[in-house]
Amino acid sequence: MGTWNIGPFDNDAAADFGDDLDEAAREERESIIRAVLKRAADPADYLDASDGERAMAAAALIVGQPTGNG
Repeated sequence: MGTWNIGPFDNDAAADFGDDLDEAAREERESIIRAVLKRAADPADYLDASDGERAMAAAALIVGQPTGNG
C-alpha cells in the first residue's frame, strides 16, 4: 500500500477506486460510489484502511473536490 500525498486520491486504494469508476459504464458509477460509502458506514467489526481510503475518495467526488490539491 502506498500514499504519496494528502489528497483523497493520493493512495493506491483510492487510485484503484478511481480507475474502477473510469472503466465502469456511466450508469453504473452511482451504484459503485454508494457501495463504497455503505461499506465504510457499516463495517462489521472495524473499518479496513483501504475501505476508508476508497470512501474518502467517493466523498470527495460527491462534494466536487476530487484532487484536494488546489
